[in-house]
Amino acid sequence: MRKALILFFLSIISCTAFSQSIVRTCQPFQVDSLQFKDLVWMFAQQDSLLDLKPYSQLTLILEDRQGKRLEKTFQSDSTFRMNESVDEYLAQRIMIDKPDLTAFWALELEDDISLFKSLKDSLLAKFKFKYYTMRYSSETRSLKQQLALQRRGKSKIALSMHNFSLAADVAIYRKKRYLKHGLIYEKMGTIAKDLGLFWGGDFVGFPDLGHIQAFKNSAELLRQHPNLAFEFEHFKANYEQVYTQKASVGREDLVQDTQDLLEAMNEFRLNQACLCEKAQPIPASAHAWIASYQLNPKPRIHVNLKDQWAYVQRGNTGYFFSLGLWQRQAKK
Repeated sequence: MRKALILFFLSIISCTAFSQSIVRTCQPFQVDSLQFKDLVWMFAQQDSLLDLKPYSQLTLILEDRQGKRLEKTFQSDSTFRMNESVDEYLAQRIMIDKPDLTAFWALELEDDISLFKSLKDSLLAKFKFKYYTMRYSSETRSLKQQLALQRRGKSKIALSMHNFSLAADVAIYRKKRYLKHGLIYEKMGTIAKDLGLFWGGDFVGFPDLGHIQAFKNSAELLRQHPNLAFEFEHFKANYEQVYTQKASVGREDLVQDTQDLLEAMNEFRLNQACLCEKAQPIPASAHAWIASYQLNPKPRIHVNLKDQWAYVQRGNTGYFFSLGLWQRQAKK
């Protein structure tokens, strides 16, 4: 009995330590150089998508270690071009209203979306069972729709492949009567997997019999399309909370996909510049212009590499943060 208890507590400690190793925090480090795209990432880090508020413009200001000042302002544009600079493209992402992620990332995901549509059509054609019919009840979703589903407990995740037109929900009917479950969904899932699709009935922890998608999980999607990390970063804290809650009670097996996603996010952002969590007082080097910023409120981020701070303003007020680098949280 004693041995069993020891093993139990060791497993808890092990799971907790491992979960903390994939949690990423912004730790103070000297940042010697930045590009404008880094400023867009840092602005997004401090932004919130809860109200999906768009911005008509975004100003980036960068002072290097020698005091040279560079400034760039982006205006809202209804067209998104992947051949534009990375900073301009991502800045436009911040300024769109009620983000339609499929529309925004359409060029990047064009081949995957096209293949998924072809496989959906093939599944529909191959589903031939007497007395049964199927149709797609939900396909592309806006980010606003996905967040609403999560709040109501209808979805466990903040971002879904539905948001990128890479997932679909299947509704099966027997003589016009909708079926919520049954062996017929397993038969549909078998056909889907034979075609190369992934079936929601195989999901661990939250099986979804009437769901198909183009990728095994979000981590696989992210590794094939690293630019999409910009979308998942908004919800980093949510994913970390979901994982650590399960891992703390030894059930990380239920959130393996979340662990994979966090690892993928770390692959792209570890050792990248970030803003430390706590705001700091106004630095002496900012006293000369802070009043003018407050009199002219607009979305902006101003970074000073000499004194290692960043000022982020979205409305009438703004806050200063120390610069740092993303690091894995130290194990306790």
